[in-house]
Amino acid sequence: MESQRIHSLDAMRAILMLLGVYFHLSLAYVTFGDGSEGWVKDPNSTSPFFDFVFNALHYFRMHGFFMIAGFFGSLLYHKRGAKKMVSNRAKRILLPLFVMIVPIQLLISYFRNFSFERNEGFSVWESLSQSFSIFRFPDIWELLPWSTAHLWFLHYLFFMSLFAYILKSLVSKYSRFHSIDGGNPFSNALRKIASNLFLRPWIGTLLFCLSYGLVMVMLMRHDAQFGSPFWSWHWFTDWSGIKTFVAFGFFYFLGWHMYHYKDLISQVSLKRQLAILIVYTILIQGINYGVFSLFPYSTYPHIQYRLGKTNDVTLTVDMSTFDFEKFYEDGNELRGVFVNGEFSDWCGECDKAKMEDIGDGIYTKKIQIYNGDHKFIFSINGWDGAKRDEENDYEEWISPGKEGLDCDPVPEFKEYIIQVFEEDIITDTICWKECTDCEGNITNLISAGIKEPLSESPFNLLYIFLWNFCVPLYIMLVMAICIRLFKNQSKKMRYISDASYWVYIIHLPVTHFVPGLLHGVGLNVFIKFIMSSTLVTIICFASYHYFVRSTFIGNFLNGKKFNKKVL
Repeated sequence: MESQRIHSLDAMRAILMLLGVYFHLSLAYVTFGDGSEGWVKDPNSTSPFFDFVFNALHYFRMHGFFMIAGFFGSLLYHKRGAKKMVSNRAKRILLPLFVMIVPIQLLISYFRNFSFERNEGFSVWESLSQSFSIFRFPDIWELLPWSTAHLWFLHYLFFMSLFAYILKSLVSKYSRFHSIDGGNPFSNALRKIASNLFLRPWIGTLLFCLSYGLVMVMLMRHDAQFGSPFWSWHWFTDWSGIKTFVAFGFFYFLGWHMYHYKDLISQVSLKRQLAILIVYTILIQGINYGVFSLFPYSTYPHIQYRLGKTNDVTLTVDMSTFDFEKFYEDGNELRGVFVNGEFSDWCGECDKAKMEDIGDGIYTKKIQIYNGDHKFIFSINGWDGAKRDEENDYEEWISPGKEGLDCDPVPEFKEYIIQVFEEDIITDTICWKECTDCEGNITNLISAGIKEPLSESPFNLLYIFLWNFCVPLYIMLVMAICIRLFKNQSKKMRYISDASYWVYIIHLPVTHFVPGLLHGVGLNVFIKFIMSSTLVTIICFASYHYFVRSTFIGNFLNGKKFNKKVL
């Protein structure tokens, strides 16, 4: 039975990974954002349904993936030992990341630009020619993997494995630490949750939900990935990135301890357990939305988006202190002054963020913003300033953006912050790169309605707790379904599981390219999504079958080489 149950979890891991393909594809059809910094959207082919798809998959998918990864990490540790576990993770996780990230990022650039060209009305051939001509000989800086994009989870997994190895080394050196499998308070708590999930499901499920809700309250994060440079190489030097590591690490190490109860995992699929999960999910989600409806003052825009609580906010910046003469002497072209924030999806140089020049160096922008706390920043030419070197003084391009501003409301991000709360707001004119107006008066950026920031309010703590309380429920429901459906070994499911790693690695440029093919085509948005999903699936799996599975690449990713035969 062991192999069957592990096989079921392997199927769950593959399914969660493959759901990421359609999660990213949905971004081409969501209603929020203008697509300038993400998936290029056809303005006539969006639907709130795909907003729901995006939020639903984002809600629990990666949490469940890390839990299953922890289970299999523990399996490796107990069967092969700590050193071989780390060695295996380095070969199967870290090495593919280093090898694949540069070509993947280049392909993303090519095909994302292709979609931009298609959105401008060019033909498929013209768009391909234009896209590849621009990126044919990329600058050396374009070749450097500045981010890990959708492969961010790989370095998280590796460092979690490394963390487990370090703990084991400490155990060996200092016996009072006992082991990572038990003996210390954190491990004992996780073991208790893991055991009760299967032995006492009513209690265990509540413990799982309660523990994660409290962890997120302590982290003051409504979402494990929210506001974090989780895709960045330097996430471990950023407190926000460390919070993300802790949030996902909770699931990883819970999965680690679940391995000790592998013989009981099949009980999750029992009708009684399924009934418990469904009742809990309906009950808690009902409470969730009831609370949000009664007290719609969440810090986070996506809740306000669903509740439709918006106000008009007018932001104004005085650019008279900016040295435009030097700016033009350096050979620069002024394409506009922009205000970027959560309300514009940090879109950079896009129409949604572009400010209007009303004369005398004054720029203004009226924006509809959902209730809550919102960070924002003024910039010249979008984010070009961030790409310039010190010799050209790129810091002059972004405001405030400098160390040492005493009035910086958000020192962690060096951004302004404004609070929107049930009324329209017209801010004072903000002086470029300062927190005062150019008359010397302090600008009131925290305004309207209440004095304390929403992020510090008791309601926000309740919101964080309830929102994250439900995450484990969905993970356990998916686990129960997978165990019921895949308790018997299936060659086809094994094939899909083997393919999932490659499919996930390659899918991002494909999900940029395929929707672009349909831009301007007069079809219903749901038909477009079905067609895009089908074509993306065919391309990704065909590339695996013919170019990866029976080659050294398949051996590189999965540790073994297969023949092309599925059955």
